[in-house]
Amino acid sequence: MKKCIRCQVVLSVDARFCSNCGAPQPELEATQRSSVPSIDLDLEIEPQLTEKFFLALKDRIEREHRPEQFTAYSERMYPSGFRDVIARRFAQSADRLRNMESLGMLETSQLNWFVEDLFEELLDFYIIRYCKDLNEVELPEAILKYQNIPLSEINLFQVVKDFLQFDHEPEKIYTDLLQMPLAKLKNASQAFLFPPRDEKILLVSDQSLLGNGKEGFAITARGLYWKAPFQKSQIALFTNLVDIRRKGDWIEINGHFFNAGLSLNVKMLRLLGRLKMWHR
Repeated sequence: MKKCIRCQVVLSVDARFCSNCGAPQPELEATQRSSVPSIDLDLEIEPQLTEKFFLALKDRIEREHRPEQFTAYSERMYPSGFRDVIARRFAQSADRLRNMESLGMLETSQLNWFVEDLFEELLDFYIIRYCKDLNEVELPEAILKYQNIPLSEINLFQVVKDFLQFDHEPEKIYTDLLQMPLAKLKNASQAFLFPPRDEKILLVSDQSLLGNGKEGFAITARGLYWKAPFQKSQIALFTNLVDIRRKGDWIEINGHFFNAGLSLNVKMLRLLGRLKMWHR
């Protein structure tokens, strides 16, 4: 099941339009419907984890970096010593999964989430710590401190700040709306920023060429709002992040164009990827 991107009514996963408000819904590609790692507990677990980890690495590089870089990232695994790291983790994980299975504590969804979380943690660690020179944009080390932390324990504003590092970005970003010129805020509200009254706004970025606030993006407690030049305004709620991927120097969010500059784009991909997992 999924939720309508506009009114949040629950829809079937293959719904193309909302039955309540009529809004078109992003379609899932066939590969995305089966993207959750699947492990067969009747077979040896460690070889399966190893095989699927490299598939997960390939998927991450294709989605958030550049597809042609996959060979460079994968070949770094052995000389860096990270292959030994994942071998130890997979041995520990296999023992834990067998123990959970023997106690009757392992449902299919729990198994898939366990593997997905494990891969997410290892991929972040590998790409940030072992592949700095391969990364077109340096990803902040602060990302790693959110591993194994549930959504209920995070400060969302601090998460956004740590992932995006907007203090290091040239774009004008307002984290205090009282400091944002009233005319800009009014233009942003008319152009793309129209959350419900009770929805907390964490930041607004003015990316208009004229500096008038009519184009840019905003992050709230529930989602991402934005408007690109010559494009319609868009909303991507964290509970309905279906597909997030890089397309050259810009990115697509649920099939819609987003561009905040190369550096912010790459870091936004990682932020939205983590928020997608937290809200699954």
